[in-house]
Amino acid sequence: MKKYSNILVALGVTLFLLAVGMKSEAEAQTCCPSGLYTQITVTNVTHPASGCKFSITYCYYDGPGGDRKLFICNINVDASQSCNYNNFNLNSSFWSFVDEVVRYDLHSRDPFDPCVEGGGQTNMIVESSKAKCQKVYYDMILDAYIVEACDAEPGLCVSVYSICASNGSLIKTDISGPTYIGGGDCPTTPPNINSNTPTCFNTCQ
Repeated sequence: MKKYSNILVALGVTLFLLAVGMKSEAEAQTCCPSGLYTQITVTNVTHPASGCKFSITYCYYDGPGGDRKLFICNINVDASQSCNYNNFNLNSSFWSFVDEVVRYDLHSRDPFDPCVEGGGQTNMIVESSKAKCQKVYYDMILDAYIVEACDAEPGLCVSVYSICASNGSLIKTDISGPTYIGGGDCPTTPPNINSNTPTCFNTCQ
């Protein structure tokens, strides 16, 4: 009987390790739209309202004409923190904050052009996009709340703006958006990060 018990324990451990390995492999896969894009993860970002730390994974492409394309892939929030998850709302203010963090992170890696004399804009155009419909759920293996695209709800939310750098700050001028591109429909009410119902919600408002 003890022999069979040991076999069952070994089988359980093997299945667990396989699950972790599959999850790690899935996490390692790129979310970038094509091979031209570079994938980056920004860690240790602090949510202004909740105090929770989280990471942002995004992709970017620096075009030959100086324009740039950004794609927000996913958000990862450690679920073991001592912070107020109930104040971690996934509303329009949150997505504006995410976009700002990504802009400054990209500027630290591949700087935007300086503003022309007098504070005018350069012709550096940025197209920032993310999945229009996203979901939030708890991942038991990672012990984290994950925000990522809903596979069943296609479509993008796209904003276009010009940008330049001035005395350490980025000067952004909106051109268009946020705009829906493609199909898909989802609820407009955003949940907070620890929502118990992993339903899709609209990020483009």
